[in-house]
Amino acid sequence: MYFELSFETPTPPSKSIDAAGQVLYLGSLSKTLSPGLRIGWVVAPTPVIKRIADIKMQMDYGSSAFSQEIAAHWLKSGLYEEHLEQLRRELKRRALLMEMMLQNAFSEIASWESSKGGFYIWLKFNDPIVTTEFFMKLLKYKVLINPGYIYEPKDAYHIRLSYAYASDEEMKKGLQILVSEAMQSIKKSRSC
Repeated sequence: MYFELSFETPTPPSKSIDAAGQVLYLGSLSKTLSPGLRIGWVVAPTPVIKRIADIKMQMDYGSSAFSQEIAAHWLKSGLYEEHLEQLRRELKRRALLMEMMLQNAFSEIASWESSKGGFYIWLKFNDPIVTTEFFMKLLKYKVLINPGYIYEPKDAYHIRLSYAYASDEEMKKGLQILVSEAMQSIKKSRSC
């Protein structure tokens, strides 16, 4: 979950002040350690946990015991906390690098907010250029964006950019291609 990937000290979860047992607390290793482990947890009253466990068993016959042992080892040994600290530092470094590159190349044509954690920055173009055609042009250059219209069908302004997986050099190259294609699309849209 992205909560654990916050660059600043996050607000404590609501469950930490839940004296009446009315709040369920869910967690997962899918964003922080490995999506393939498919390990998550819930802190809840016993009747709720029993019901959820029954539903889960009916749906998938339970999680892999091996995956659960891996997760338990990481959590008990302190490896998970060490991993989280390193992951947050690296993600923050990448986010700052992307923001610097955005400032240098996109400040005239788009806006964004500084990342507070996680994997992404949402970029908002000043012109409505985020179309399927724009997306396909970028794909030809092997630049993958998440266009805003997959989240909101009429959104032609936003794209979600990931700083989590690409190397620094790949990020730089991808953003250079993106700004070039964006400038062409803006020029084309303004001339119509």
